[in-house]
Parts: sequence; C-alpha cells; structure tokens
Amino acid sequence: MEFQDYIQDLSVRKALDAFQWKQPTAIQALTFPRFYERRNLILHAQTGSGKTGAYALPCLDQLDWEENQIQCLILAPTRELANQIKTECEHLGKYKRIKCASLIGKQPMAFQVQDLHQKCHIAIGTPGRILEHIRQGTLSLKALRWVILDEADEMVNMGFESSVRHILEALPSNLQYCLCSATMSEELTALCDAYLPDYEQIAPQSELLPPSLSFLAYPLSECEKDEFLWHYLLYQPCASAIIFCNTRAKCEHVYHKLKERYSALTMLHGAMDQTARDHAWAQFQSGAAQFLIASDLAARGLDLVDVDKIIHYELPLEKERFVHRSGRSGRNQADGQVVILLAETQRTLCHELAQYANITIEMGQVEAIWAQPTDEASIARLACERKERKSKGQVFQQEILRLYVHGGKKKKISAKDIVGAICQIDGISGADIGVIQIQDYGSYVEILGGKGEVVLAHLQEMPIKKQRLKVEIANHQFE
Repeated sequence: MEFQDYIQDLSVRKALDAFQWKQPTAIQALTFPRFYERRNLILHAQTGSGKTGAYALPCLDQLDWEENQIQCLILAPTRELANQIKTECEHLGKYKRIKCASLIGKQPMAFQVQDLHQKCHIAIGTPGRILEHIRQGTLSLKALRWVILDEADEMVNMGFESSVRHILEALPSNLQYCLCSATMSEELTALCDAYLPDYEQIAPQSELLPPSLSFLAYPLSECEKDEFLWHYLLYQPCASAIIFCNTRAKCEHVYHKLKERYSALTMLHGAMDQTARDHAWAQFQSGAAQFLIASDLAARGLDLVDVDKIIHYELPLEKERFVHRSGRSGRNQADGQVVILLAETQRTLCHELAQYANITIEMGQVEAIWAQPTDEASIARLACERKERKSKGQVFQQEILRLYVHGGKKKKISAKDIVGAICQIDGISGADIGVIQIQDYGSYVEILGGKGEVVLAHLQEMPIKKQRLKVEIANHQFE
C-alpha cells in the first residue's frame, strides 16, 4: 500500500513528501480503509507505531478548508500529549493551511476562545478543559465530523472517565469515532459499548514491546543507586536516555544528584508549571539535554526519536506503565536498551513484569560498572555522545516563513485585512498565504512557497488597514 492509495489531497501528500514518509506503517495500512468507510475504530499498537498518523491523515485529507468551525475533536490525557498531537496535525496539514486550537488546562480560556472564534478546523485538548468549553458554549459542535480519544485507557486511569462521558453525551449524533488505547479495562470497554456503536478493533501485532529492545537488571541496595547510576552513565555513554522514577520527590532527588556532576540533563514531572514542563521537553527533544529524569508523565504518547536507553531507577507497580516506559526506546526497528536498577524489594515484581511483557531480563555485571572511573576523561567521553536533533518542523523552513505583525484585535486588524494587504504584492496570491492567527496585540501569518522574504520586505512599507505596522520574522518558527 502507498499513501496515495488513500490520501487524495495533494497538499497533504506534499507534507508527507517533505517528511519523506514513503509507505504507511502497519497500523496505518490497517486503519485507512476502515476509516474512509466511516467505521468506529479502536486502535491497539506499540508506541511509535504511527497511531497519530493513522487517524490524523484521513481526517486532514477529508477536511473542508472552507468550513470555519471545528470538524475534528481530539481528546488526550495530558497537556504535553495534546500539544504534541496539535503540532503533528499542523505539520501534516501545513500545505493545506489547517488551523488547530489547543484546549488545555493551565492556560487562559480567553486566548483559546479567540482561536475558536477564528477559522479553526481541529481542536485538541484535555477532557476537563474541553468539557468547560462545551458547557460555556465556546466550542461549536455544529460542523463536527470526527471524535478521537487518544490514550483512552490513560484518560480512564487518570480519573477523566466522568468528564469523557459528559463530553460524549453532549456531542451530536452520526459522528465517526476513533479510540487509541494500549489496554482495554472493564471501565473502558463499558464506555466504548455505550458510545461507540459497532466499533471494530485493530491490532497489527501481538507483542507488547519491540523485539529490538534488550533488557538488563542490576541488583543493588537502595542506598547504592545514586552512585551506581553515575558510574553506569559513564560506563556506557549514550546520546540520550530517560531515567524514570515513581514519584515527583524521587525525580527531584535524582535530578539534583546528577546535576551536581553533569549539566546536560533536565527533569519532567507533574508538579512543574506548564512553562517549565514545555521547556524541559523541548530541551530533551532538541538534544540540548542528554538525559531526562521523569515521572510517568513522559511514559506515554510523546513523540521521541532515537532514545538510546530507558533506565528504571525504580520499577513501576503497574505492568502497563512498565511497558509504556520501556517502549520509549527501540522505536521503528531501532536498537534500544532498557536498564533496571533493581532493589531487593522489587525482585518479585521484576519477574512478574517480565512474564507480563513476555521478555527476558538478563542480570548485568555490577562489578564492571563499579570499576568505571569517574575522572574528567570519562565525563568528556560522555559529553561527546550528546547530539543535537532537528525538529520535524524544520523541514518547512525553506518553503514557509512565519511572520509577526505588530497589530491585532486591539487595532481592529482581522485576517481579511492581512490577506488583502499581502495580495496587493505582485506575484503573491491567497494561495501563498498559510495559517493566520489574530491575537489582541499581534498577529501571526505564514507565507508559503518560499515567498516569505518578498512579503516581509513589502510589508515594511505597505499599510495594513491604513495603518503602518511593524512586521518581522516570528521568534518561534516551527517546533
């Protein structure tokens, strides 16, 4: 199967070409024909298998750009996952000029309402905030066609089942549903039976974890873990690793212990404010941070490329969390390694987890790690392994330029005003203008086709709605 067998919109196919996506993944190949037949689906697949593309690509392909209201609603359990899905949809819909709104908590409702009042095709958010918008009437459901529940089992586990049910009860009839879930609990099965009529389950493989993963456990006492972890990082230097802890307090403890010796690391857990969480994740994604010390907030859904190792500082008590943590490495047939710092009290749990995941966990040579020197030469060798990584969005840098106009709603500037001004430039038409976002004091506009510098130069002298406004390249281009 090729993408063009199903994806007909040439602008979406252009984005696939930009990412060099040649063929659908296994979950996508199974999902596409059923999705286009408007079936209600439940997708089961390993992390990194392409589930987001499995539902996003058919939606983007069929979206009506002329329709100004939300056509696709996507629910996610965490703010990080919601923002990641938004970014993925914006990337795949870049040439179709698809506008997405992020509806998540800990952000001002007013800004989100502004986005929803402009042309907007897809809304992605967390259950609590989406329900709030529905109840306040700020999220129109009149044009809705698709509803996606991503990581649905985690939404139930995190206590969002009631909010999800209230959302589903408020939605119009005759919608198409797609639910992504690694496991099916009794609660989730009951929810699907109640709201997803005649659903079909799709599961392309039976293994819980990629076969390219290897597993090593090092038996240690609890008081040895901090020092041993440092010796291990020096013993087998790698470009990236996530070190998972069970609690926020333990994340802080491990982070500060390592930070005393090495700077290229960051931390992510639920007690951090959203700005700090976003910054930490961006540091790790870009490679600025070599190591991420994290709670289970980083265990699911978030898009990672080339994570060499997963280190369980502590084993999680839930079997599913062990699978999700470990599956952060070994994605897309790449080799990966899972390392367990195994306390005596967790040996029985380790055996149970191995049986559940159908894996073999070998015992590592503790003495060899302890013998690793911690001198400057070893630290320098570790630092040499760190690699900066480009974000997916950088593929658009050559063709698309995002501009910032110093004028918005407070100066009575609308999207039509910006389009009208730009279209007066010779050689520029509406087809060269991408997504426009109008805010109170400023506006963002994307210029397509490599014509951004031309538009920028002309707008330095050209008025917008009879006003001379400063226009510059936006600080943030594409994540």
